[in-house]
Amino acid sequence: MKFDVGILGSEPLPVIVEQVRLAESLGYDTVWITDTHLVCRELWVTLTACAVATSRIRLGPGITVPHTRHISVTASAAATLDDLAEGRVVVGVGTGGSAAQTMGLTIKATARIATLEHMATSIRRLVRGESIRFESGTEGRLAWLDRDRPRTIPIYAAGSGPKMLAAAGRVGDGAIMYASTDPGILRAAVGCVAGGAEEAGRRLEDLDIGIWAPMSVGPDRTLARDHARGRVASALRHPLPVPFSEEDRPVVERLRQGYDAFQHATAASRHRELVPDRLVDLMALAGTPDEVREQVRRVMTVPEIGRIIILPQVPDAGFIGRDSILRTFAEQVMARVC
Repeated sequence: MKFDVGILGSEPLPVIVEQVRLAESLGYDTVWITDTHLVCRELWVTLTACAVATSRIRLGPGITVPHTRHISVTASAAATLDDLAEGRVVVGVGTGGSAAQTMGLTIKATARIATLEHMATSIRRLVRGESIRFESGTEGRLAWLDRDRPRTIPIYAAGSGPKMLAAAGRVGDGAIMYASTDPGILRAAVGCVAGGAEEAGRRLEDLDIGIWAPMSVGPDRTLARDHARGRVASALRHPLPVPFSEEDRPVVERLRQGYDAFQHATAASRHRELVPDRLVDLMALAGTPDEVREQVRRVMTVPEIGRIIILPQVPDAGFIGRDSILRTFAEQVMARVC
């Protein structure tokens, strides 16, 4: 199992860079920086600063979305970053959530399967030095790219509902599943990815499958779980690969109606108060080190999952610092389950 970190980049850039340096020193495999420009610092500037400050850890957007920048801009940015951090760049693509909502769009309006598939395949073609056809009907390529050295940048497609997960299986080098931490639901999600891969004549074992997991860990169980509630609320804006229970449907609907996308990157968000304990259990890795260790072991019972991307909420006064969470998870969870 590989362990990654997802970072909501709302803190000052030097702070984020130090957190990425810390993640590298602690043995995390990849850092994924979120792409939500009205809530967080600009994605590619942040990634560049992190690349300069590190030497081993992989870096990339987690996830980048199509409605804030053209896919050709994303491809050029990724290939340029690969000049600086060759072999360490990954690209996570999806249809987005908070970036859309802060721009007045709805998740439902932007969650198009064809959009995900087009984004993944087009970025892959461009960074390889190939051409794509633009909306105007003309063809274009990255003319600056050395055709004798095409880039091989892994594209991870993200999904949560069954159709989007199947699309990830069709077009991704990897799949990022935002679909609970419950083994039964994760197995259903893997089944969706496998179905998509089979449709495309691909093998599931050739895909790098990970989960995007709200996470918080510390000695104070209540505080750690409260720290994760806002991230759980964010996850519940999206469908699962299985239907929500009758008990949970009205709760999830209230969460979706009460979600404030401008509080997307804050542990003290008001909408966290709408998240009951059972949904923290369903969606997050949260609690004391002993509890989180057992939660991770439960995820590891789904053998197709090869990486866990932990996503700590951005701390507010009275909540747990991200540095502390990264250290505790590395020393008391990662080191004891692998």
